[in-house]
Amino acid sequence: MKWRDRLIVLASAILGCGLLWTAGSRLAPLTQSRQEMGLVATTPLENAPPSLAFATVAMGAFRGLVVDVLWMRADRLKEKGQFFDAKQLAEWITTLQPRFAAVWDFHAWNMAYNISVAVPNTQWEERWRWVRNGYELLRDKAIPLNPKSILLYRSMAWIFQHKMGGIADDCHRHYKRELALAMRALLGDPETNEMFEKLNAAPTDLAERLKDPGVAAFIAKLRAADKAFAEADDMTLVANYLALRQNPKKFDPKSFAVIDEFRGGEILDRFDLFARAYQLRHEWKMDIAFMQELNKRFGRTNINDPNNRQPLNWEHPNAHAIYWAQLGLKVAGRPGQYIIDEKNTDRIVFHGLQSLYRQGDMIIYGTPGELPTVFLRPDLRMFESCNEAWKQDIAKYEALEKGNPKAVRGGHRNFLENAIELFYRAGHKEKAGQIYLQLRKEYSSGEHSGDYSMPLIEFVHARINEELDRISDKDATEQILMSLHEAYFQYAVRRDSEAESREAWAKEVYVLYQNKYGAQEQYRMGLPDFEMIRFAAFMAFMNDQNYPEVLRRNLLARIQLERPDLYKQLEEQKQVFRDLMEKQSQQQPAPGSK
Repeated sequence: MKWRDRLIVLASAILGCGLLWTAGSRLAPLTQSRQEMGLVATTPLENAPPSLAFATVAMGAFRGLVVDVLWMRADRLKEKGQFFDAKQLAEWITTLQPRFAAVWDFHAWNMAYNISVAVPNTQWEERWRWVRNGYELLRDKAIPLNPKSILLYRSMAWIFQHKMGGIADDCHRHYKRELALAMRALLGDPETNEMFEKLNAAPTDLAERLKDPGVAAFIAKLRAADKAFAEADDMTLVANYLALRQNPKKFDPKSFAVIDEFRGGEILDRFDLFARAYQLRHEWKMDIAFMQELNKRFGRTNINDPNNRQPLNWEHPNAHAIYWAQLGLKVAGRPGQYIIDEKNTDRIVFHGLQSLYRQGDMIIYGTPGELPTVFLRPDLRMFESCNEAWKQDIAKYEALEKGNPKAVRGGHRNFLENAIELFYRAGHKEKAGQIYLQLRKEYSSGEHSGDYSMPLIEFVHARINEELDRISDKDATEQILMSLHEAYFQYAVRRDSEAESREAWAKEVYVLYQNKYGAQEQYRMGLPDFEMIRFAAFMAFMNDQNYPEVLRRNLLARIQLERPDLYKQLEEQKQVFRDLMEKQSQQQPAPGSK
C-alpha cells in the first residue's frame, strides 16, 4: 500500500473516530431532552409475567416487536369475548408504546362498550363506571400523550354522542342523568353567558384563591372540622367541598356547620365559583374559554330574537361530543387536506347539533326517594345553529369534493320543510313563516326545487293532508292522541304554553281530517268525538309507566285545582266511556251461545 493511501485511510479513521466521539457526546443531552419532552417510554410493566417483563427490558429498542405480539393477542382475545384479558394486554401496550394511538382507542372502546355491556343492565352503576373509565382514559392519558391524534378526539366524542347520547345501551337514561346532574352542579340551572364569564375569570389554582383572606379563613375552618378536608390535596379538597354541598350526610356535621356559618356571604360565593371552575378545568379537563367560544358559535338562540344566543345545553351528551370533536379539529386538524378521520370528526359536530335540535331539551323530573327521571324533547332554539351548520357543510363539500353536494342540499331542504311544520305545531307561526321564506328563496328553482308559492298555512295543511292520505282513521286518531299525550306531559311539568300549542295542534289535525272526508264519509272513516279522544289521551298518560307516578298524580291534582272545567269534562267522559263499555258488554252473546 502506498504512503498516500495509508495517509487517506489514517485520516479517514481519525475523522470517523472524531465523528463517533462527537455523536456520543451528544447522546446524553439528547436523551435528557427526550425524557423532558416525554418521548422516552421506560415505564416498567406492572403485574406482567416474568418472561414478558424480561423481554421488554432485554430487547431494549426492539420492544416494538413485543408490542406487535401483544397487539395481535389482544385483538384475538377481543374477538373471543375475553374483554378483561384484552384490557390487561392493552394496558401493557400503552405502557410500552404510549404514542400508539390505535391501542388507546382500542382500550377505551373495550371498556366503554364491550366490558360495560358484559355487566347486567340491572347494575347500571357498574356499567356507568366502565363507560366513564373509557372516556376518562382518552381524556386523562391518551390525548395528553398524543395531542395531535385526531383519532382520539373523535373516539372521545363518539362515546358521548353514541354511547351516552344514543339509545343503543339499555342504561342510556342513567348515563344521561348522571352527566346532566354533574354539569348542573357546576354550571347552574339554567346555564347563562354571565355564569360562563364568571367561571372563566375564576382563579385557576387553590393557592391563588387562598390569597383572599376571607377564603383562607373559610378553608382553615373546613380543614379543622373534618379530616376529609384536613388531609386532602387541592383536587380532593375541591371535590369533597362540592360533594359536601350536594350530600352533607357523607361528612362530619361540623363541616356543614362551617358552610352554614358562611352561607349568604360573598366569601362562600367566591370559593363556590372557584370550586366549580376548578372542577371543570382539572377534573373534566375542559377549557372554559373554549366552551364560551362554542356557545357563541353553536349556542341556543331565542326564537323571536336570533341575535340573542345562549349557551349550549352542556347537560346533554351531544354538547360534550361537539366540544371534543371541535377541539380535535382545532388542535389536530389539517386544513385543506380533509382526511377521513377529520371528515368523520366533523360529522360528529354536525350530527351533534342535529341531535340537540331534535332531542336537546332535557327535562329532569325529581321524585322524592327515587332517582330523577330524564325526558328528552325537541329544542327549537337550536334551529339557527343547525341551519348555519347545513349551509357551511354545503359550501365545504362543494370546495373539497369538487362538485355539487346533492345529498347535502336535499337534506337541507327536507330539514327546512320539517322545521316549518315543527315550529307551526309549537305555536311559533311567525318563525315558521320566516323559515318558509328561506325555503322559498333557496329551493324554488334548481334540482331540489319544490312548489313553495302557496301561503304558509296552505303549505302546512298540504303536508298534513299528504300524511292523512297515507294513513287510516286509526292512524289519524293515534297522531291526535300522541299530540294530546304530549300536551298533558307539558302541562304536568308546568310548561303551559307548550301544552296549549300541542292541544291546539291536535284540534287542527282533527278538524282537517274530519273536513277531508266530508259528511258522507263520516260514518265510515270519521273519527270519534274530540272530547272522547282527549279523555283517551288522558287515561293513556295516567297509565303510562314511563312517567313517575308522582308526576301523574300531580297532573290530576293540578287539573282539578286550576282547570276545573277540564276536570269536569274528563269526569263526564269517564262516565260516558263506562256507559259505552257496559252497553257493549250487554250486547255481546253469552259464552257458549250461538
